[in-house]
Amino acid sequence: MNRSLERVSYMTGGKESPGSTGNKREKKRKPGAGKARPRKDKQRAAKDAVPNARRAMLIINPVAGTGEAVEIWEDLQETLRHLGLDFDYHFTEHGGHAVEIARVAAKKRYGIVAVVGGDGTVCEAVNGLMSVGRESRPRLGVIPTGRGSDFCRTVDIPRDWRTAASLLVSGRHRAIDVGWMEYRTTDGIETGYFINIAGLGFDGEVMERSNKLPEKLTRVVGGIGAYALSLVVTFARYHEKDMELNVDGEEHRVLATTVIIANCRHFGGRMCVAPEAEPDDSLFDVVVIGAGFGSPALECASGQAPPTHSRIERGVARLKMARNIPRVFKGTHLRDESIMVTRCSKVKVSSDDRILLQADGDVIGEGPFAAKVIPGALEIIA
Repeated sequence: MNRSLERVSYMTGGKESPGSTGNKREKKRKPGAGKARPRKDKQRAAKDAVPNARRAMLIINPVAGTGEAVEIWEDLQETLRHLGLDFDYHFTEHGGHAVEIARVAAKKRYGIVAVVGGDGTVCEAVNGLMSVGRESRPRLGVIPTGRGSDFCRTVDIPRDWRTAASLLVSGRHRAIDVGWMEYRTTDGIETGYFINIAGLGFDGEVMERSNKLPEKLTRVVGGIGAYALSLVVTFARYHEKDMELNVDGEEHRVLATTVIIANCRHFGGRMCVAPEAEPDDSLFDVVVIGAGFGSPALECASGQAPPTHSRIERGVARLKMARNIPRVFKGTHLRDESIMVTRCSKVKVSSDDRILLQADGDVIGEGPFAAKVIPGALEIIA
């Protein structure tokens, strides 16, 4: 293993950790070089009270995408030091590890938690940050190295890692909404947070298949290619679901392939599934993608069987759905009659059928699903 992987910080309070940039380097600098120091007594007292307030904790996922984080790590460290960023770092070692790293960093009052990874790692970090009160919550930065990095597309964080790194010292930041969610797993009912997009049905099954593709194949076709390949295979086998939606208290029954709860616009590697979504408007964009039989809304009462369709009707519907796939990448699919869009602050989705749930690119459970917007919950560096 690369030696850099062994230099992991363990956040040992005020002591220098193995993964820290350390203070020794700072002492070698000439007076006036490096970071600006507070001159007023109040500023100095504030910094002493929260010693990590000017520091960043980097969370590096070494397996995100095709391992880009490991490839750039030495150069990234040098770049961040050149920019004057004081930072510690952790490499993630297993799924869910970023949650704990971010939680501990927030409790230690780091000023910034920066993810070097993809959407899944960002989502984990958000869950860690949301475990503390807003007054203690660090700002979130992202240096994207994942296959899709779709969250960054909406909030204008550059894909180039050097440019994204420079944002960490730019002083730029904005408040965005976070989605709280409740869903089912094999262990029972769970709760958590998402920052980009949650999807149920076809979307979840595509993500599950995409995440299981061999690494060698993913390296060849890339993140977008892996998603597209999984989409085609899943599309050939998938059947629509009869779902119940509760949107801000208003009940809907739909026959749909997918229900998207969007805080941001993109998922699946550049697919602009919710082109009008804004991450700071205190609302979700709920995009219901029907099965090609016209409007996904059903008029029949709850408990009644949905309308049946002949083989010819199903064949025509499949062609309509296939025609819409390239439109999703452009964000022009919303004009199709088989798609319904609504905005809300709270939503519930349930079905007698099994509906897989993906949140920010990872399959985490299944319905029934409930979500609500937490307005302006997180400051991001963008």
